[in-house]
Amino acid sequence: MLCLMFVACESETDVVGVSDYNLISFQDDNFNFELNQDGVSTKTITVYNSRTSSSDVTYNLEVLPLEFNGGSGSTIASDYYNVPSSVTIPANERSAQFDVTIIDNSFGSSDRLVLGFADEDFALNPHPISMPIVIVCPVNELVLDITFDSYAEETSWELYIDINTSPTLIASGSGYDDLDNESIIERICIEDGDFGFVIYDAFSDGICCGFGQGSYSLILNGDVIKEGGSFGASEVTTFSLP
Repeated sequence: MLCLMFVACESETDVVGVSDYNLISFQDDNFNFELNQDGVSTKTITVYNSRTSSSDVTYNLEVLPLEFNGGSGSTIASDYYNVPSSVTIPANERSAQFDVTIIDNSFGSSDRLVLGFADEDFALNPHPISMPIVIVCPVNELVLDITFDSYAEETSWELYIDINTSPTLIASGSGYDDLDNESIIERICIEDGDFGFVIYDAFSDGICCGFGQGSYSLILNGDVIKEGGSFGASEVTTFSLP
């Protein structure tokens, strides 16, 4: 007699999906950090969690370096910011807050602080938070907008105060080697006084129009006070406040 016995075996595979993780996020992907000139500014950042927990949950924070995501990380040296190492979401809550402090260091228009979470093993963090620095001027704001020609490295500029008595250099810019046919915006906070702005071209042919359509403008408290681009070795603009 031949007896056959069949045994059915079941194999279960655990499939882990997005819903099995905590989804943590910052309040925004981008948050303009308004910085008071010559001072210290502190902003409060909110963190959200997709789930509540019966106990406190702590997430580690990290400042992302410049090379993050192809050069879109932080440009600020660690001496000029204060970021906590972690943030804790209380039990049965879905959000928490922490403070970020930045100290003025004459930052440029492209400076930023970029933060992320360091807990990728047990939480999903789709996006870091990028905080571009926006200078808030207590008195007057001078905006310099330059579009370079095909030889950006030839362009430089200087800003002087007390131009009629004892000129003193208070701001300058140069070294734009990698910005051919591109644009920059510089925001400068200034007090009342007499000023002189000078833009230079090392080849003495200005920034328009033989080798590209370069131009520049000076905007004082929202009003355009100078526009140009066609000049020789340099061009000077003077103005006074009030």
